[in-house]
Amino acid sequence: MKNKELFKFKPMFNNFKNNFIIISLSILKNFRTYVYVFFIPLAFLMIYVWYTNATSGVFKPPRLFLYMILPTFAIIFLVNTTVSEWKNSVFLKRIHSAGVSRLNFFVSLYVFNFIIGIVSFLMSLIVMSIISLIYFNATNGSFFEIIGLWEFKDWIGIIYSLSLNISISISIGVIISGLINSIALSQTITLIIVLFSIVFSDCLLPLDLMSVSKPLTIMSYFVPHKHSVWVGIIAASSEQVKWAFENPEREGKMISFGFQLWIPCLTAFFYSTLLITGGYFSFRWNNKR
Repeated sequence: MKNKELFKFKPMFNNFKNNFIIISLSILKNFRTYVYVFFIPLAFLMIYVWYTNATSGVFKPPRLFLYMILPTFAIIFLVNTTVSEWKNSVFLKRIHSAGVSRLNFFVSLYVFNFIIGIVSFLMSLIVMSIISLIYFNATNGSFFEIIGLWEFKDWIGIIYSLSLNISISISIGVIISGLINSIALSQTITLIIVLFSIVFSDCLLPLDLMSVSKPLTIMSYFVPHKHSVWVGIIAASSEQVKWAFENPEREGKMISFGFQLWIPCLTAFFYSTLLITGGYFSFRWNNKR
């Protein structure tokens, strides 16, 4: 029985490995990959950090997390553009004609882009450590002193948040490329979705500003990234609301998820699973419906 299972698993693993190599070679040899995943996001990160904190230099752990997770949104652009171009070429047709299943290729594509997302996050860590030498207020502590406040359980929540955010980004990129044939149109829609997601997941505007509007807070729950990002916000705050908000007890303020970590943990997992399923069924080998 074990030999039969091993016999079935080995060709599946070989197919996965071959697909992974093909995908990595196709994506990594394209200069656009480095522009989408590293240059533009990190440049935006540096400008944004300077714009928001050049004068005070006071950084709190939740804000550092939000800075570092920003580059992972760019995975949507990479996945969307790559898959759209593949569909308009013979790349996917050749893979499909070789007998590769949609599930096997989808998993390979997903795993590769997930790794790219992790690398993007690590790059943001490096950039933030460099920025800290310029903009951080010495009385507030260095970059590593601030993130050193995170305990092991906080890091678990941050890693979980990061993983779900990358997962959601990949799935959205696949869904858009699967539903829209025009590369130009899909990129335009992707840009709108990314900007909308960054704003309404509370990555861009101060948390206190967004929380004073109950309608906006309720509407933001429909943004998948909101849930994964807030797992990280709460975890990076060590579940202490005062770390994330200047005046959490202000009358009329609506704090997302009641600042309870378990709520976005569940809802983010639900959104991620739903979008992965949607991404799989929307993925097609060509532009024919």
